[in-house]
Amino acid sequence: MKAGVRILSALFRVLDLFISISVCLFCLLFLLLGVYSLYDTALLYHDASDSSFLRFRPEVTREKRTAYEELKGSVSWLTLEGAGVDAPVMQGKDNLEYLNKNPYGEFSLSGSLFLDFRNSSDFSDPYSLIYGHHMDHHMMFGALDQYMDEEFFNAHSEGLLYTQGQVLNLKIVAYGECSAYDSRVFEPVGAENVREFIRDHSVYFKEEEWNENERIVCFSTCRFPDTQSRTVVFALIKEQ
Repeated sequence: MKAGVRILSALFRVLDLFISISVCLFCLLFLLLGVYSLYDTALLYHDASDSSFLRFRPEVTREKRTAYEELKGSVSWLTLEGAGVDAPVMQGKDNLEYLNKNPYGEFSLSGSLFLDFRNSSDFSDPYSLIYGHHMDHHMMFGALDQYMDEEFFNAHSEGLLYTQGQVLNLKIVAYGECSAYDSRVFEPVGAENVREFIRDHSVYFKEEEWNENERIVCFSTCRFPDTQSRTVVFALIKEQ
């Protein structure tokens, strides 16, 4: 009888030791996952805030510099004055290429700003579409959230596109919200549909700046946290 009790007691001690080790390993695994998550988040925002690209920025004196063209795949440089957007615009063979690739061609979850692959790289189309990830702290096209504020929208309407030896002046004329599947906005094959969307469905619209004959550029990003909705800001390319 006593031998049976001793065996049973030993089994309980082994089981208790096994449970203790398992709990320790689980806690260690949980800790490692937490550390990795923090590292991954830090890496994501490090990429989004990478200022090393600024050495490729054209001169702000509006001289026709082309330093950004040293970045393979870049077609222009975009500056939205007051919004903190100051970055190269890439263009790939499709709209997935630069979704998770930075301007150096390296994998990055924050991706790049990129022009729709269906658009002409010199922005000669009646309607051009530029995409960018929505990042916190107004990084990347998270900066577009600022135009949700009407006072900001009214006070910050200037921008520049440097492309192929040209300096294109931008005038922001509208802020809106739409579905990611709205063909009026996301089919850059003509301008009539998007003109109708801007005139009739914008949240804010500067009718006094509107000109039916000028080229349109749209800046689009996810409307956080709804991944099916988009924030869109529209600008006209003002003729010199």
